[in-house]
Amino acid sequence: MISIELSPDIEKQFSEVVRDSYGGNSQTAIVTLLKLHRKYGWKEQLRQDVDSVRAEVLRRGGVRPEDIEHAIKKYRKNVA
Repeated sequence: MISIELSPDIEKQFSEVVRDSYGGNSQTAIVTLLKLHRKYGWKEQLRQDVDSVRAEVLRRGGVRPEDIEHAIKKYRKNVA
C-alpha cells in the first residue's frame, strides 16, 4: 500500500474530485491519473526538450537551418 502526505488544501481538493467524479472510489481516480500520465506525460517531456533547444539556439545567436538539423539529430541520438 502506498501512503502519501498531502497539504490540507490538496487533500480537500482530491477528496472532492474523488467524490464528485469517481463516486468516492479513490483507487479508480488514481488509476485514471496514471492512465492520463501514460497517455500525455511524454508531451510534457517533449515540450521541455523543445524549450531547451530553443533557449540554446537563442543563446548562440539565432536559428540557422544547420542549427535546427544539428539539434534534431542530437536529440534523436540522445533519445534512442
